[in-house]
Amino acid sequence: MKATNVESLFGLMDEAITLLQTEVELTYIEALSETLENLSFEAKAQQVEGLPSIEAVERLNSLYKKMNLDALDKEIIRKSIQLTFIKATKEDKLQMNHQMTPDTIAYLIAYFIGEIKKDKTEKLHVSDLAAGTGNLLNIVVAHLTSRGNEVTAEAVDNDDLLISVAANSGALLGFSEKIHYTHSDSLQELLIAPSDIVVSDFPIGYYPVNERAKNYQTAFPEGNSFAHFLMFEQNVNYLKESGWGIFIVPSDIFETDKSSVLMGWLKENVHIQAFLSLPVDLFHKNGMKKSIIIVQKIGEKSLQAEQVLLGEIPDLKNAQKMQSFLDIFHNWSAKMI
Repeated sequence: MKATNVESLFGLMDEAITLLQTEVELTYIEALSETLENLSFEAKAQQVEGLPSIEAVERLNSLYKKMNLDALDKEIIRKSIQLTFIKATKEDKLQMNHQMTPDTIAYLIAYFIGEIKKDKTEKLHVSDLAAGTGNLLNIVVAHLTSRGNEVTAEAVDNDDLLISVAANSGALLGFSEKIHYTHSDSLQELLIAPSDIVVSDFPIGYYPVNERAKNYQTAFPEGNSFAHFLMFEQNVNYLKESGWGIFIVPSDIFETDKSSVLMGWLKENVHIQAFLSLPVDLFHKNGMKKSIIIVQKIGEKSLQAEQVLLGEIPDLKNAQKMQSFLDIFHNWSAKMI
């Protein structure tokens, strides 16, 4: 039976991934990456040095055919890939920084961008320098494209498996001509064009390459620096003047004893326009609570909002409270931006 919805497509994908995982002795995320690559290129299993077996190749090709990807809505494909990655997160016990940005947060960021960049005919270049599997960037690009904008994008990540998943997912979603993928440490010098908008779910923790960190004003004088401070600076480096950055950051980013380093740099380079706490129930541990910060790079066309938007984003499942919040954001952006 051919796939017709998210549940049936996920079932076929999971069966193909598990078969490949067993045959070639791969982790689930490795088998997921190879499965997406096979699907992206003629939907045929590849055999290297006799693996997987001929019988497994035939079974995989049969599963690929049943997926019926050419006939499916792209959102069904995206959600099914998301479910396979969620399984990989649990089965392979992936670290926190490698986990996918949830749809609810990604759609919220896409909404914010739509309110800030009101011109639906404007050509926009978007980047994510910690793209991971590309879920956040895919949702943003799809949202802007659907409303009429001509969009190009850059996805950068230092994990070869994650950027492979991102690139092959993008191909299956029809983004091959829109999004350029780069496997690189994002804190190196990058060969990418400045963007109108940067989005990112920052990796949290310490950055181990002190020699490279010294190139950044947000680096600490001694010891390892915070990766999320350095990433903040690097993302703004690749913003056009007066461009916008929307980032997912630790809620306590301005409350640590090191925060003065970041604050000093921010005052010289960006306007902080909004800081919005995400609902606590989105995170397993209160210590991992995160917020969304919206900044504008200082430039000729930039303007500090008279009133910085501060507050809590309500429970995303409460439709009434969410609509009220979205109305507040809409009215704020119309007056302040």
